[in-house]
This record gives sequence, C-alpha cells and structure tokens, in this order.
Amino acid sequence: MMSMKMKGNFLFILFFVLFSSVAFSQQINTNWNSDLEEALTAFRDCENQSNDCHQYIGQSLTTVYKVNDFYSKANSEYMPVSEIHDFLSNNSSWSELGPAYSQDALQKAQDKANDKKAVVAVYLSSNGLGHVALILPGTLQPSGSWGLQVPNSASFFANEPSRSFINKGLSYAFSKSIIKDVKLYSRNY
Repeated sequence: MMSMKMKGNFLFILFFVLFSSVAFSQQINTNWNSDLEEALTAFRDCENQSNDCHQYIGQSLTTVYKVNDFYSKANSEYMPVSEIHDFLSNNSSWSELGPAYSQDALQKAQDKANDKKAVVAVYLSSNGLGHVALILPGTLQPSGSWGLQVPNSASFFANEPSRSFINKGLSYAFSKSIIKDVKLYSRNY
C-alpha cells in the first residue's frame, strides 16, 4: 500500500506533468481566419492613414498562433522585416525548415501549421528590404509559377497593402525569381 506522503508526492508529480504539458503546448486562435480578415481590412486602411503599417506582419503571428515573438519590448513595437529576419536566424526558439524551393520544406511547413505550430517564410534582399509571410493551417496548393505544391499563407505587404491576402498559396507572396532566397522557419515548442 502507498503511504499518504507517497500518494501526495505522486499526485503532485502527476499535476505538475499535466499542467506543464498544457502550459507549454501550442494553441491556435480558433477564430484566426475571421480575426485575420479584420486585420487585413485594417491593414489596407493603414495605407490611407499614412501610419507605419509594418506592425501587422508581427501581429499576424500573434493573431493566429498566439506567439508574440516579433514584438520588440526594447522598441515597444513590432519588428520590421530586417529585424524579424535577424531574429529568426539567431534565435533558438525557431528552426529553419529549409528553402522555399524545396518541396520537402514546403510540406514540413504546411504540416507544422496544421499541427498548430507557428511557421513563417522570410526573404531579405542584399539591400535590407524584404518580406515575411505567415503559413496558415490548410492544404498544399499547386503553384503554376513555382512548379511546386505550396502551403496556405497570409501576406501583409507593407509597401503595397492592396496586394495583401489571406488563404492563398505561398507563391502569391514571393516571385519565382527570389524563392532561392526565401527561407521557411518553424517555432520550437
């Protein structure tokens, strides 16, 4: 028979394990699609109000995956693309899945998004300008321009908000001429 002290220790350990797995597991916003639609409308209005629109890129990660990694506490704002690129390249909370021209990396990206794990695609040119797209839950879609099956995505174009979209293939976010420089990253949990 188990003593009361042993039962208490067992219950404590059981509670700790259960709480830990719930506390550190990834959760997704169940209303992510409608919340992103609202954000897209506000983002497109941002262009007309001459505000700094880059905040929507970082906020989209929080909107869908409840991850606020692209918010800079030091600057009290969401990071621009160049800072997101550097953050992803140098942060142990994120892992590179591979380049966007790899069908294996694209499949991994969609699988992870479907498993409620945050995934992004990022491009940064040699002059420091770039773009970030968010991989969304969904299915791979054929891309005529890339010649690959690409994951579902959302994209907020800071310089051209009218080109922004939700629930389109990743190839809508990046032209084929730059996919060799587009990298896919997934958050570690």
